[in-house]
Amino acid sequence: MGLVGLGCSSFFTVATILTTNKFATLLFLGLVYAGITLQQTLVATVSVDIGGKHVGAVLGAMNTAGSIGGFLFSVSFGYFVKWFGSYDLALIPVALMLALGMLLWFRIDATEELIPEPPPLAVPETAVPVFS
Repeated sequence: MGLVGLGCSSFFTVATILTTNKFATLLFLGLVYAGITLQQTLVATVSVDIGGKHVGAVLGAMNTAGSIGGFLFSVSFGYFVKWFGSYDLALIPVALMLALGMLLWFRIDATEELIPEPPPLAVPETAVPVFS
């Protein structure tokens, strides 16, 4: 779902750049948002899987990083528009970041915990008294 969500978002960002119809632009931007939100539940699920008993810290770090990224993007996008002189050109870094995010899903292994749990201590059978 991460690959599909961010892949579609990247594709529809490029479609937004290439269209000249204002209604198609709104449709494509809505589909960009849909793709991003499609992968959000998977992000939370993977965080639970890799976080183990530290899931709160993992989800908190993920939420903090997302909030900081959202803030920086909202501020920087205006500067991109000003520097490039175009909304279309300012969307190119967005499409690239979405494509990079899609590719990074290939690196995620949800079966591997960030902080592996130590194996339980095994008590040798001879240490347990046997009562007959």
